[in-house]
Amino acid sequence: MALKKTWYEIVAPKMFGENVVGETLAVDAKQLIGRKIHISLMELGGDYNKFYVKLALQIERVDGTKAFTKFVGHDVMSERIYRMVQRRTRRVECIQEVKTKDGVKMNIKTVLILMRRVGTSIKSSARQKIEDVVKKISSEKTMEELIMMIISDELQKYIYDDARKIYPVSAIEVRKSEVI
Repeated sequence: MALKKTWYEIVAPKMFGENVVGETLAVDAKQLIGRKIHISLMELGGDYNKFYVKLALQIERVDGTKAFTKFVGHDVMSERIYRMVQRRTRRVECIQEVKTKDGVKMNIKTVLILMRRVGTSIKSSARQKIEDVVKKISSEKTMEELIMMIISDELQKYIYDDARKIYPVSAIEVRKSEVI
């Protein structure tokens, strides 16, 4: 006996305009809760300059035939990071857990590319500068404001301005964020 499946529209979170981002099939609405959807920022917002950013959305509730999602993280395509790293440069990674103003814990992973090969003391001081800036800004912003700062490259500009005082920076990217 075949089960009757129903189409459900997947709705983006409020911070992304509550647009319909896709459809999915399910026998029962309870099967949808907890399901993750990965969508490109280009598809969601129409910003073609951000084709390399993938958002992770998770269905949290179903109302009729609409499945409402919440933001659980973002990821930058690995090809984008590979392209940033050139010969004779140094890649500095910073992975940290931060708490936003509204009490949400997040993991934020940042990549900083320095112009030349440098020693460990410069790399560690650049990493410390990244940690300080991200911790300070995340404690002042709500989760939604922090995510919008990351997507609009505003956070990256703050980090760039502080990190270039230590050593010339060629590129910076917040490569991943996860809501814990």
